Amino acid sequence: MALWAAAFAIAQDRPPAQDTKAQDQPDQNAQEEQTYAGPSILSRDKSLIGERGGKLIDFRFYGELTGIYDSGLTALVVDPQGNVPNYGAEGVEAGFGVIGSRSWVHDKLSLEYRGTYRHYTNHSYFDGTDQFLNLAYSHQLKRHITLDLKETAGIVSLANGEFAYVPLSNTDLFAVPANELFDNRTQFLQSRVDLVWQKTARWSFGFGGEGFVVRRRSLALAGLNGYSGRANVAYRLSRRQTLSGNYDYTSFDYQRQFGNSKLQSGTLGYSIGLSRKWDFSTQFGGIRVSTSGLTQVAIDPAIAAIVGQNVAIVTFSRVLYVPMIEVRLIRRYNRSALNVGYAMGVTPGNGVYLTSRQNVGSASYSYTGYRRLTAGLNASYGTMSAVGQTLGQLTNFQAGLATTYKLGRATHIEMRYDYRHYTTQNSFYLKDSNRVMIGLAFSPGETPLAIF
Repeated sequence: MALWAAAFAIAQDRPPAQDTKAQDQPDQNAQEEQTYAGPSILSRDKSLIGERGGKLIDFRFYGELTGIYDSGLTALVVDPQGNVPNYGAEGVEAGFGVIGSRSWVHDKLSLEYRGTYRHYTNHSYFDGTDQFLNLAYSHQLKRHITLDLKETAGIVSLANGEFAYVPLSNTDLFAVPANELFDNRTQFLQSRVDLVWQKTARWSFGFGGEGFVVRRRSLALAGLNGYSGRANVAYRLSRRQTLSGNYDYTSFDYQRQFGNSKLQSGTLGYSIGLSRKWDFSTQFGGIRVSTSGLTQVAIDPAIAAIVGQNVAIVTFSRVLYVPMIEVRLIRRYNRSALNVGYAMGVTPGNGVYLTSRQNVGSASYSYTGYRRLTAGLNASYGTMSAVGQTLGQLTNFQAGLATTYKLGRATHIEMRYDYRHYTTQNSFYLKDSNRVMIGLAFSPGETPLAIF
């Protein structure tokens, strides 16, 4: 935290990179054309947080008070019949947050924080506080060397909602819970650092690493310790086209479960700016997965008759190769942005499923109006299959819609709806959940508030 504070203080002393006051449209377009940095490179994606509607937004503080209804809440318990029960509950939620981005001559800072307290009138077991922090800072150390820092941390207890889709559309967020089977309190932290050396106008080299931890409240669910290191190279074919290559080594080590995985991946990438507002990026390659853990095997009937057991728990160790594909298309409009992506790779799982193969398709759209209205939409569909455990395939579909409307100078009405459907391909475990929020948000500022 001291490092972040010092970096922010240094950045505040620097003059703004450009004047953000109103200019005539031709000059603005010319300036954007001159400052266009080319399409993003997926292996170095900074995923700026404070972007809504395809534009950087200034820092906004807000508070909110909403009524909520959740269906399909699932605790890690079984009823007398051996089934996992689902609950519906209504209540209230109060929260505070800040979101935004700002650029200086040599620095860029993006911040998203949201803290909420939730109380249900009829199921207080699911009461709690949720915290989410995503912080990114970039500093140009020298003319050709840039340092990127990223911190993601939080406490969440709901498997459905506004942050549940974030790790599905950002495959490098190993720590953020995704595809959770239970509404169980989970703490997570992921710290990342990257150094990019722009050797020439065309050649650049990147080196980085990260560490991540996940802790789940239930002792029946596995936690996670992990780290990753990477090196990549990029060659700028033209102002709008870039080729890249990336090598990554990742380790997953599970808490309260016997098992670990070592991943080595190599990918080739291609990025192109189809125009000033269209970006297309892709990378493809393979992952070598070396994994070990525990699994069930059937016992020979003759032996089972003696020992009185039909299955046994044994250790396994295996090596397999998994294709890795990632594709992203971004369209930036004047007041909105569309992001469509697909990813195939390996995930550390959700506490029940450990190291798993994952396929995810996602889409998101955000709109920031001139005067009163903001809106956002996201949807994703994916599958997950454990690489060593004898578990059925997990399928997951989720979608969300959010909007805010400015009523007065600092008052906004806020509405959000989230839906999730998933199954483990076992007929007794099929779940639908709905989450509805409506209330008021308070934030000073002339522009409408975008907090989704």
